[in-house]
Amino acid sequence: MHIDMSDWISVFMALIATASAIITYAVYRSSTDPEVIIYADTDKGRPSFIILIIENIGKGPAENITFDTSRPLPKQAFGIEEPKNMPETMESGPIVNGVPFLAPSQKMIITWGQYGGLKKYIGGDSIFVKAKYKRANSKLPFNKSTSSSQLFIEAFATTDISDSNWDKKISEELVKTNKQLKNIDQSIKSIGSSEN
Repeated sequence: MHIDMSDWISVFMALIATASAIITYAVYRSSTDPEVIIYADTDKGRPSFIILIIENIGKGPAENITFDTSRPLPKQAFGIEEPKNMPETMESGPIVNGVPFLAPSQKMIITWGQYGGLKKYIGGDSIFVKAKYKRANSKLPFNKSTSSSQLFIEAFATTDISDSNWDKKISEELVKTNKQLKNIDQSIKSIGSSEN
């Protein structure tokens, strides 16, 4: 059996067309699919607090979001130093009950605790979280996605927990300065009226 050059060119062109279609589909999916992750971060407005953030970092809305954790999570595990009592287990909330819908870039923030309380409950091991969800408004039955996250409290052992809420501090200082200026103004007015 003899294969001409034109047959080879046809096969080559078919491969290019197939590869192009696959790349186009991958780009389309990456620009329309949701991606839900969960991570811990320090609370910028409340020194020493650690928060859990559920966020859709994808380009499309997600719905019917559920979470599977490698072990139960603590709730409100407070204490800068490790407390004597073990914090309670999280039994309700979005991680346990799921989230019906998350728009692109939407976040849900949960006050999780402080380093000592979380360390007491979690120890030095990570907790793995798998999010399961589907793209909202999709008509395709196979359009279910998953993403994995890892919660590791030991990373916060040496993080800065100082109060960096500068806008609040500036506002408080401006209120104090305004009161002082009013007092000075009243004193000047009272001195001026007593001289008359």
